This record gives sequence, structure tokens and C-alpha cells, in this order.
Amino acid sequence: MSECTNIDLENARLRRKIPRWKLAGMLGVSESTLARWENGDIRPEPDDVDRYATAVNDPTLWHRWMLSTYDSYRRRYVNCVDQSLQTSISRSKYEMEDVIALQERAGRDALDGAIDDPKLKADYAKEIREAVAALSDTLQRLGTSN
Repeated sequence: MSECTNIDLENARLRRKIPRWKLAGMLGVSESTLARWENGDIRPEPDDVDRYATAVNDPTLWHRWMLSTYDSYRRRYVNCVDQSLQTSISRSKYEMEDVIALQERAGRDALDGAIDDPKLKADYAKEIREAVAALSDTLQRLGTSN
């Protein structure tokens, strides 16, 4: 897998033809902050990249960024050489493990069927999006591997 850099962030935005000022507004950051991410002056946090990937409709961007940026994340994929079916399946497993853990917390938190903890609700929604993106990628790869 090739390194995912600040250039990949900017290219994802440019492919969607979203002006920097507009994307900055969508993400709730200043245009100068977004420019610094895209220029490589500062590194965005994983949640920032997740929001960025969602806004530019590139579900693989967050995963590629994480693999390129964080050794602890990359170690979870030690047997995966590239963005292959194996990587996609590993990512799906990782994302579903997160969803299962949050689901167990939500079940304990919500005996009446409602999630009362706003952070849990936000985390759950984020993890579901990531799991859906990972599973969609896996299903696409399975469809093309036949």
C-alpha cells in the first residue's frame, strides 16, 4: 500500500470539486487549518480525517491515512501487504469488533431502548459508518474477485 499523505487529502477534495473554503465550513474548521492539513504543515487527528473522508465521499481515505500515519493501527494489519481483499476483510473485522463493543455498552446503557449517553450515541454512529464503509469495500472486492 502506498503512503497516504496530505496530498491525498487535497486530491480527494479536488476530485469532488469542493472549494477549500466550503469544505472547511462543512468540517467546522478554518480555511487556514484545512490548508495546513493539505499542505502538510500540521497533521489532522483521526476524527478530522474521518469527517474529511465523509465530506469528500471517499470511504477508504480514513483507513489509508491511519495505515500510513499510526504504527499501532498498522500493526493490526501486519499480515496485509496492500489494499487487497485480505486487508479489506481485516478492516471489516476490526470495524465490526468496535461496533460489537459499542453495541454491548449501548445494551447496558439502554434498558428502555434509548441510548442516554450522548458520547456513546455519537461514537456508535461513527463506528457504524466506519463498519458500513469497511463492509461495502469488502463486498465490492468479493464481487470483483470472482
